[in-house]
This record gives sequence, C-alpha cells and structure tokens, in this order.
Amino acid sequence: MIEAVIFNLDGVLVCSDECHYRAWRQLAYEQGIQLQPELYLRMVGLKRMDSIKILLAGRDRTYTTQEMWALSVRKNDLFNEQIDRLDQESILPGALETVIALKNKGVKTAVASSSENATGILRQLRIDHWFDVVVDGTQIEKGKPDPEVYLTAARKLSMPTGNCLVIENTPAGEEGAQQAGMRCMMLANPYESNELQLPTTLAELNLPLFVDHEKS
Repeated sequence: MIEAVIFNLDGVLVCSDECHYRAWRQLAYEQGIQLQPELYLRMVGLKRMDSIKILLAGRDRTYTTQEMWALSVRKNDLFNEQIDRLDQESILPGALETVIALKNKGVKTAVASSSENATGILRQLRIDHWFDVVVDGTQIEKGKPDPEVYLTAARKLSMPTGNCLVIENTPAGEEGAQQAGMRCMMLANPYESNELQLPTTLAELNLPLFVDHEKS
C-alpha cells in the first residue's frame, strides 16, 4: 500500500532543471568545456561536487580541492541568478494539483532533492507548506544515486520504505529509490530521448487514481 509519495524537485515539481542546465553550461564554457547532453545527463540529480568531478573528468590539468570548491561556489552563484526569476508560473503542469489531491486523500508528501537550494525554491514559490517533509542536499552526506535522501525522507515521515512511492526524472534518482527499497515512477527527462514514451509532467500522470488502485 502506498501511504507516502516522495517527489524529486527539479523537472518534476518545478522547472528549475532548466536553471541548473544554464548554470552548468555557463560554468563549463568558462572552463573551455562544451556541455553535451550526454555529459550533462550524467551530472543531473547529483550533489554539486559530484557533478563537478564528472564535468572535469578527462581534463588535461589537475584541479586542486580549493579550485573545485571555487567552481562549486561559482555554479551556485550562476544558479541563484536563474532561480531569482522563478515564480508561480515555474510550477510544472499538474504538480501542485497532484500534491493537493494526494494530501486530501490522507497520503503524506515529501520532497527529496540532492540540491542544496531545494528548500529555498519551495519557500520562494510559497508551496513548501504542501509537503510534510523536505530533504535537500544540506541534510545529507551522499547524493543520488545513494539512497540516503530517500531513506531520510522516509524516516522523517515515520513511514516504512515499502510504503513509499518516488516520482523521479533522472537515472541517478531512479537508482537511489530502488536502492532504498521504494517503488519509483519516472517522468521523461528533457536531456535524453524519450524512447519509452514516459509522461513529461505530473499532469499526464494520474497519480491520485493510481494510489487509489493500490489501496483497493
């Protein structure tokens, strides 16, 4: 039985994934790197320093720890410039309606994101109160695909992992959810081909009805 739904933030609830992409693309450009979609897809959903390691892998120079931290700060600054423009229209189709419908059915809701900015974005958009729990990158040591973020969310929800359903749109997120022992439903990611014809937004996924079927 599904008693809690745990959502990824970027590209599932809010179009902040585009903000991440633009920030990473600019940072890559500044380092003389062309950010190809296949490279970026490997970075999506990870903690910032893990993404930087992937971005810089194979370079003909070695970056010091201090340089990598400086790049991390630079990426966050670039990202913050983007998210300052987010507003209510940045909430993806069907996202808020789905969360409200689930809560009306007594289903607990959570956000589990490797991003350190997730809590701030939810507050900025004034939708943080719709979630029983929010776990972001500041509360975990290991990012996706490690299951820590999901296990932390389940613990804060006081919910067995087997009763949690995760909504994700990244390979790292899907792997982490599976490692956490949770079921996972996937939305399409704009940076990879949608060969499986996955739904692109929560508006295309009747999640409340699915939860009802699971209860019956």
